[in-house]
Amino acid sequence: MKESILKRMFITRSQGFINISEKRDFWKELAKDYNGIFNSKQTVARDLESLILKIPYKQYLIKFTESDTHPLKINCKLNVNYKFNFYISRKDTLEKLLTFFGSQNIRVGDHSFDKKYFIQGENPDLIKKILIINRIKTILLSNNIFSYNCKYKKKDETIQLTSLVSRTVNSKSELSELYELFCLTIDEMKKLNIIN
Repeated sequence: MKESILKRMFITRSQGFINISEKRDFWKELAKDYNGIFNSKQTVARDLESLILKIPYKQYLIKFTESDTHPLKINCKLNVNYKFNFYISRKDTLEKLLTFFGSQNIRVGDHSFDKKYFIQGENPDLIKKILIINRIKTILLSNNIFSYNCKYKKKDETIQLTSLVSRTVNSKSELSELYELFCLTIDEMKKLNIIN
């Protein structure tokens, strides 16, 4: 069958276009397992698809989105007690240059984690307390997460906890681990009185 023009526009060497239709079933299963809501949307021409999954955790809602042209993104809006930010990203050339020119790089004392991730934030001690949880570090390392950050929004006194993940999450267990990552982080932030 002939591919549509839209699909051909998005195919790149970096796999900019990936058919996510085969992921639909395990996203639905995860929604059922965790009392979540699953939606699938397609363009008018039915060329491109987006998957959307919303799963509750305590008083919060963790939202997963992925499309044929965009990688998996997970986010959750949290009510905050005070300003708190962190930025964790896989080390690449840019991060190595930033470190070389004196940019703050927080180390957590785990060689494999510190080697792979660049960490910034205004309160290094609090960030380390969150990342001391071995399961959080294990999930970040094993799921090829590009970035994991927490950004304070002054306007409504909230923070957005957000993660961008590689295009290789192809099973319910991997998606479930990413949900666990957010749950563990939320629990730690609550223990540290960062969120309410």
